[in-house]
Amino acid sequence: MVQFSQTSWQEFSLPNVLETLQYAPLNLTVGKEPKLHYIFPKELNAGATVKYQLQYGFRVIRWTGIISSVKDNQITVRLGQGPFRGFTASHKFVSEGHMTACYDELSFQGLIGIPEDIFAGIIAGASLVYGIFARKDTRDIVLAVESQKKTQAFESLDLGATAG
Repeated sequence: MVQFSQTSWQEFSLPNVLETLQYAPLNLTVGKEPKLHYIFPKELNAGATVKYQLQYGFRVIRWTGIISSVKDNQITVRLGQGPFRGFTASHKFVSEGHMTACYDELSFQGLIGIPEDIFAGIIAGASLVYGIFARKDTRDIVLAVESQKKTQAFESLDLGATAG
């Protein structure tokens, strides 16, 4: 079994952090150090899917988790699909004034295709990246595209109503 634990503080409010984690980071710098990140679903409910990605160099491991429970801004996740025999995670978020404390614990059982000692070494050097600003960039693009689609739909409706 390989375990990962990290505590971080974000200079954003709790609702802002939770909302921003629904978007994939637009860009993350790839380097020698392994980077782990996750994307929450729009609704944090039991049964919803969380997407995870571990990137180390040019290699990427992707998997999904299924939310088991959500209580008091603590999200418990179990393996959905991926290259593990087992996976569990706990993500807890606590408001601390103008900041948000983020507590993440992940446990991996039996990665298929990579010996456990090698995977343990990769995880030991990994850091969980929140990429809040990169996620906000993604959110801005998504919202701009949605706004443009709504504007075009409204213009089409307006043209259709006045034709003939």
